[in-house]
Amino acid sequence: MRDFHDDGVRREGPPVVWHGPEAAPVLLVLDPAGEAKHDTLPATWRPLAEHLRVGWCRLPAETGDTPSVEELLEGVTTRVHLVAAGTAAEAALRLAETHTDRVRSVVVADPAPARRDGIDADAHGSYADWWDTDTAATRQHLLARGVRVAAFVSRDTDPAVRVEPPVPLGHPEVVGRVVQLLLSFQGDRADPEPVEPERAEVAQAWQAVRTQFGPALERARRSAG
Repeated sequence: MRDFHDDGVRREGPPVVWHGPEAAPVLLVLDPAGEAKHDTLPATWRPLAEHLRVGWCRLPAETGDTPSVEELLEGVTTRVHLVAAGTAAEAALRLAETHTDRVRSVVVADPAPARRDGIDADAHGSYADWWDTDTAATRQHLLARGVRVAAFVSRDTDPAVRVEPPVPLGHPEVVGRVVQLLLSFQGDRADPEPVEPERAEVAQAWQAVRTQFGPALERARRSAG
């Protein structure tokens, strides 16, 4: 499991970066690695911002501090999709619990506990068991309130990944899987709100990601096979 605690990049750049059409569905990204350090999104996320409104929030990984994100949520007029990675997983769930009226879904890449005392990663360096057990009650509560929650775990043995978890949010494989999950929520009747107005934008974002990065990822997998 990579550790972002000493990564100096987190201390550089703006705390929040916004890109995308004002009227588009909103994705609020909670990033413990500080990838959007030059007042712009990672290159892999820019195709999404042609169809979705993306707010990229740099978090202190060691504390999961979220005040600025709460302020952003209070200023958004539509329910948002939260996207988080690694140690930001618990911060995303807390935000969703506190703001179920403003959060529509939560997607987490390679979830990990903010404090790891007594919690061990598995042989692949992931905390999937922790996520499955320790967050189960919270996820069930959120689902009952109409907030969908999903997570995925990366493997460094995947030739399209080749990075030990948590894989950076800017990795094209992560971007693709995030959008896949968002698309799977569209039309899911566990969400009491009408969702069809968002489907076109999310589908277009998915197609943009597949067009730009799909061939390279597929070549990586074929070359390893």
